[in-house]
This record gives sequence, structure tokens and C-alpha cells, in this order.
Amino acid sequence: TREATRTVQGVTKKAIEIVVIVPDLDALRAKGISVSDQTTADLVDQEWQGFVDAFGPINGREIVLKTVGWDPIDATSFDKACTAATQDNKPFVVLNGTGFQMSSVGCITVDNDTPFISGDMAYGELLKASGKNLLTLGLPSEVAATGAVELIVENETVPKTAKIGIISNNIPEVKAAGDTLESELTKNGFDVVSKVEVNGLAADLGLLNRETAAAATTFQAVGVDTVFNTQSFTQTGSFFSEVKKNNLGFKVFAIDGQANTCTPVSVMRGPSSGAGTTCITAWDARVATTGDSIKPDSAFEAKCREQFDGTRPLPSLPGGGNGIFETGGVKYQQELVSSECTIVNLLLPAIKKAGKNVTWEKVYKNLLATKSGPAAFLSEGKGSFGKNKLYYANPVMHYTLLVAPTTKTADANGLYGGCGTPAPCWVSQEVNGQEWFPISGKPKL
Repeated sequence: TREATRTVQGVTKKAIEIVVIVPDLDALRAKGISVSDQTTADLVDQEWQGFVDAFGPINGREIVLKTVGWDPIDATSFDKACTAATQDNKPFVVLNGTGFQMSSVGCITVDNDTPFISGDMAYGELLKASGKNLLTLGLPSEVAATGAVELIVENETVPKTAKIGIISNNIPEVKAAGDTLESELTKNGFDVVSKVEVNGLAADLGLLNRETAAAATTFQAVGVDTVFNTQSFTQTGSFFSEVKKNNLGFKVFAIDGQANTCTPVSVMRGPSSGAGTTCITAWDARVATTGDSIKPDSAFEAKCREQFDGTRPLPSLPGGGNGIFETGGVKYQQELVSSECTIVNLLLPAIKKAGKNVTWEKVYKNLLATKSGPAAFLSEGKGSFGKNKLYYANPVMHYTLLVAPTTKTADANGLYGGCGTPAPCWVSQEVNGQEWFPISGKPKL
């Protein structure tokens, strides 16, 4: 038994090694791009290590975090990160809170047969290929698209007379969302007159800007009045700029087809021209439906925040964004990192329950047995796994509205034009007197 324990990848007598993949802030800074005062080491200490340390050793073993960075502006860095995560290191499991390109995850889970847990969404083909090596927090792309159409039909959100355009992408998870969305809308009697699939795989920002801007003209030419965006707003800024510049007047919706499309903190770095977009999502918004306050933390979120703030020189800002935001010489602290806290509080108890002779098979089984647990800023605060449910978000969704403040002065409620900082944010919406709506959550994957 002792010998069997020693042969488990990433497990020694005294430690369990886990790789965390994070954006390489040091690499960005070396290129003259400063997105934060933090170093890459700070990022790991504050967004992962603090939560791990709060849990403590497990069955006599220390949890040792190994850092692997990827460069968000270098498309080749994803493959390099895979090699560093699975070959240069031999971890028990690899973790990523958000942003690691999902089409590169198969390099970890399939090609190198290494377990991976992501705070983002996967897509059906990848989930199937990965077997027991992949779990996510977010709804899979196909589930998000199917659920969004369910809510559209249930609440008569879009009239059947609408002429619909879809901005998709050839990145696999975005394509899966766009294709499923088109199919489900058509099946329910809606008229999808145009779907533009931009070339995200080229990793060419100039090309992406040209193609997303051209999508607006394409939609205008064929009479589109309602547009669905299936990818992050940093990918589609040129589309929204073109719509605003030409006063095209589209009614715009969004769904989670890619990391950080409708998550509560990411949109602060998105285009203000996207204001008025409605997202249908399982991710919570930080601004309440009344539009005049930040939602209070749940008990679990408060615990996460206490642990997160214990690693930082200044406390986090409820309603802040993903990283420190500076404007007009004023710095606004970041919001709690919710996915990292949720992942740690799912994974480490599952490792502990596996006992001294820990294996991924045991941990995976324990994770799938999590029938109800807390989720930070996701699916009305609750999640679960199951034998045929390899994502943690509960099958509930709601509507959130993208608001772009026009003021840098806080009002009596401490908000800036309805947001926690003078930057774009999502505001929760009530529809027919209700915020959260159940979905089937079980399309064919």
C-alpha cells in the first residue's frame, strides 16, 4: 500500500503537488504592458495560496502549489503552459480559475492524461475526450446556449418577428455555443438570418477587430434587428464600436460561450459601447436588481473574502473588477476571486476524504458525490456534480444588464452610475417579478 501511494503522480509521503495556471503578469510587464501592480507570484499567493493555507495540511501532507504562467497576448504560450504543467511538473491535478484557452485544455487532459479543474466552461467534445480528467464550474457552452433559449421562450424575451444575427467564433467552445444557439432558436421558431463566425484561432487581434466590425455591417445589410454575442467582450469591442458609431440600434444579447463573457468582474475592461447588452447567464452580477446596491456576500462568499483579504495589503472591494482598476488617479481594489475559492473548497475536502492512500480516482469519485454545495457568484449560490454532470453550476440562469457609468463620482449609495467602480458592470435583472429561472441543463453533449 505504501508503495502504491508513492507511485501516484504528484503525491509523496509529505506533499501533494498541484499546478496552478495563471496569467504571467511578469511577462506582460516585460513587454511594457502593465495590467496590475501585482507580480505573477503575488497572483498565486493571493488568489490560490491563501485559500489552500486556510484549509491546512491534508492527512499529514502539505499542499504544494507550482506556478505555470501563460502570456495572454502570445497564442503560442498555451502549448508551452501545457508542457510546463504536465511534463516539466508531474502534478496530482492542474487548476485554473479563469481565462486559460479551453481549446488548449485537451493537451493537458487528453494528450498528457492529467486531471484539470477549471472555473470556466468546457464544451461537449472536450468533456467526452477528457473522460475523468476534466471538471468545470461553469455551464458547458451547449448547456448555456440551450438554457438561454429556454428562458427566451419562457419569458417571451425576443419576439418571433425578430431578425436574429449571431456573432460566433471558430474557437471550439465559442463555436459550440454559437451552433447550439442557432439550432435551438431555429427549432423554437425564430428567424436566424445571419451567423458570422470570426477567426479567433488565428490569434490576430487586428484580424479579429476587422471581422467583428464587419459583422455589424453584414447584419445591417440583411435586416438584423437582434444580435447574440457568444464570446468575451474584449474580443468584440470593434463590433460594439461600429454599432454605436453608425447608430445601428440592434437589441443585443449575450451568452457564455467563452471565459469571461458574462462573469461578474471581467466586463470592467470591456467596451462601454456594449452598454445595454442583456446577458442570459448562470453567473451572478454584483449589483442588485434594484440597481442601487452591491449584493451582500453569502456566508460562503464572506468566508472566501476573509481568507482572500488576509493575503492582500488592502481589502477587496465588493463590486470591484478583476484586478486593481485605476482612473483619474484613483485606484479601486479588485473584487474577490470567486472561482479559485470555490475550486479549493471543493477539491481539498475531496482529497481529505480520499484518505492517506490518495488517488485521483478516489478524489474524482468524491467530487462527483458533491450533490449540493456553496458556489461563489454562481448559480444563485449553489452547485453540484453528478455522474452525468461534470460541471458544478446548478442549472439555473438569470438576466443581467451591461451598464457603463458616465460619472467618476460616487452617489449616496457609493455607486458610480450604478456600478461599484467607474467602469462597466453587470446589473441583475428581474423578469416577470423573478430573478433566477431553472433550466433543463441536459442537452446532448
